[in-house]
Amino acid sequence: MDQDFVTHPAWMEFDLDALAANFKELERRVGPDVKIIASLKANAYGHGSVETAKVLFKHGVFALSTGSFRDAMAIREAGVTTPILMFGGNLPEAAARYLEYDLIPTVYNMETARAVSEAATAPAPVYIKVDAGMGRLGIELGEAEKFIREVSTFNNIKIEGVYTHLSFKDSKGQEWSKRGIERFNRLNDRLRDGGLDIPVTQAVASANLMVGHMDGSNAICPGALLYGLSAVNPDLASIEPFRPVLTAIKARLIHVGAFPDDLALKEGGYHTMRQSDRTGVVPLGLYDGYRKAQGGTPSVVLINGKRRPVLGISLEHLTFDLLGDETVQVGDTVTVLGADSGDEITIAEMASWQGTGLNDLLMNFDGRLPGRYRGG
Repeated sequence: MDQDFVTHPAWMEFDLDALAANFKELERRVGPDVKIIASLKANAYGHGSVETAKVLFKHGVFALSTGSFRDAMAIREAGVTTPILMFGGNLPEAAARYLEYDLIPTVYNMETARAVSEAATAPAPVYIKVDAGMGRLGIELGEAEKFIREVSTFNNIKIEGVYTHLSFKDSKGQEWSKRGIERFNRLNDRLRDGGLDIPVTQAVASANLMVGHMDGSNAICPGALLYGLSAVNPDLASIEPFRPVLTAIKARLIHVGAFPDDLALKEGGYHTMRQSDRTGVVPLGLYDGYRKAQGGTPSVVLINGKRRPVLGISLEHLTFDLLGDETVQVGDTVTVLGADSGDEITIAEMASWQGTGLNDLLMNFDGRLPGRYRGG
């Protein structure tokens, strides 16, 4: 057994076959003429950027995208030669490093455009980010046409793509996103009519894909859907048939406690909620990414297919009530997330306990536990 799992027996499990299936479903939906730029931002949404990139590379993804230079370097070192688009997140002087490692910079201000042109020794590919209403990064839509035309005149720049991002969760946001994408499409029409034919245009991402909203662009940039995560509220669209790539978070019992029925003991600590005389402890605490339940909704773990209420979460430990089960012993596997003998704790369920969103939950765990990968 891997010694890391002996000294700290807690881990995450990922199904790379599910990732491949999700990618193939996206290909089926958009057809062969639409390019897929897979979003690997935030360490592939906490799923592991290198492992994810290798699977998508194998299945012929058009391009990858990330905002992390460190992740991009790790992907390159793993032998993945797919084009990598660098989302915004850098100072202009980073342009030279990006070009050195065959990465495609995103340009959304003149400072970065000039930095790329000065660093390049031949026309370097860039993508232009347009702010069509998100209010975050990008050249404002009203200034975009003038900006793009000016950048297109730089000797050492070749504009390979123009993109925007308009994420949403509910029906009101969906209508807002549609309006923004329509304005983005009109921008591309004006550029094309004026003789500037940019190879790649992209506005649609996971939320749009879930509600069936395609546009006139020739690329999409899915993130959440690749990993089997819903990008919109459940009442707006179903996640089916996309499958979660993160299938489980598990840990092994490091301690089983047996306590007398002592009223004094029940006055404090984790014992105020204890229903039986036996508790279990796994080494998975706040430091490892688990969070306390919010809003009065109790959290549980699964052991031998049965739900056990969590009594407390500390910096390095999770303690739960065994409800008197005397068959459980040190070394047994506890399912913190995932399926076990007919029952399942889903990501959405855990997020609801913790009063957070899916991305927030994944970022809590990202980089804190080792991953076990299968398939791919």
